[in-house]
Amino acid sequence: MICEMCGKDSDFVRTIFLEGAQLKVCKECAHFGESPEGKGASKKGKGGAAPPNRAVVSERLQARERRMRSRDVFQEETVVDLVTDYDKVIREARMARGLKQDELASKVNERSSVIAQLESGSMRPSDQLIKKLERELNIKLTEKVTLVKPESSGSKKVLTLGDLIKKK
Repeated sequence: MICEMCGKDSDFVRTIFLEGAQLKVCKECAHFGESPEGKGASKKGKGGAAPPNRAVVSERLQARERRMRSRDVFQEETVVDLVTDYDKVIREARMARGLKQDELASKVNERSSVIAQLESGSMRPSDQLIKKLERELNIKLTEKVTLVKPESSGSKKVLTLGDLIKKK
């Protein structure tokens, strides 16, 4: 018979388990695996576990399938983002309350230069500062934006660089 590991023609073959596969191997290759009894009966004395049962194998295959499944990276999702004209909104709300920049700055525990930079649009406020300003001025500086996935041209085939080279 032929050894399934090294390919030698041998008079005697032994059944072993190697990495979850059952193989019929010669005497020289028998020490690489575990005996079917799972008692580590190989010549080197490496104790081993029993071969994995079908439940474990199917579990591993399912996990592999989940990992290999393609994901749609263009899913629609809603994110919260800063309004585009936040500088005007902050300035108008401050003026409507009759506050000066330094008065607003002291109420939100910031420097007046920060308020000036916000109103000029040269600085983007942090999330924490946005919350402070919304609370103090009773305004809304954030909006929910839906990210739209791009429309496909009808065909599901994706062009690769090789496709572009072939066309020329």
